Amino acid sequence: MQDLFKSKFTIKIDTSQCTSLISGYDKNTNDTWYYCDQIFESGKIYGLVSEEGQGCTYLAYLLGGKIEFENLKVLYNDKPLSQKDLFIASWNLEPFSEKYGNLAVKKEIEKALSYHPEKGTFQTIAELISLTPERYDRKIKALGGGRWKAAAAYGYVHDKKIFYSSYHPSSFYYAMCQTGLLNILRKLTDEGAIVLLPVGSDVFIKHIADEVIYIDRKYDIEG
Repeated sequence: MQDLFKSKFTIKIDTSQCTSLISGYDKNTNDTWYYCDQIFESGKIYGLVSEEGQGCTYLAYLLGGKIEFENLKVLYNDKPLSQKDLFIASWNLEPFSEKYGNLAVKKEIEKALSYHPEKGTFQTIAELISLTPERYDRKIKALGGGRWKAAAAYGYVHDKKIFYSSYHPSSFYYAMCQTGLLNILRKLTDEGAIVLLPVGSDVFIKHIADEVIYIDRKYDIEG
């Protein structure tokens, strides 16, 4: 199924068959998303903006294959996708949330490159994410502000096409980009990936995202 993601693509979320306004509460993200059709194009960074718990993380994890569709339809170039399809093609940028976070960065990237030599060499990857030799043997999640760069690089050499994370405030993304995160994110989108960044406001994200999606909850205040 991942072969589907080799060329330019769009992913559409179709809510036309949903009978409720709310898709449901997801305990893993502690988030609730209110149904709204969406379209995502390959080769773009998306800022998903909402208050914490109001849908941005839910939407990111939905495209990451971590949430059941219920009555939603998810389409790849207008053809149906399953939750498993998305899970196979996706990658979480936050290594604290994934088992791969405990792996040694150099060893695992070299292992992945043995299956995907077209992605370059370890040295080219290390230069892309500014990984210095004294950190080669550290666990991915132990790289501090550089952990997202290493996670993105690891997903890149595995040829993943959808990159996502949980909610963070705008200041978090600013701090991460100060470490050079944007370089690897642009590498991902240049090669056709979608990057989803859930965030509380557009204060910073509007400067790095190709598109900002505002996830607005509809309030009933008449009663």
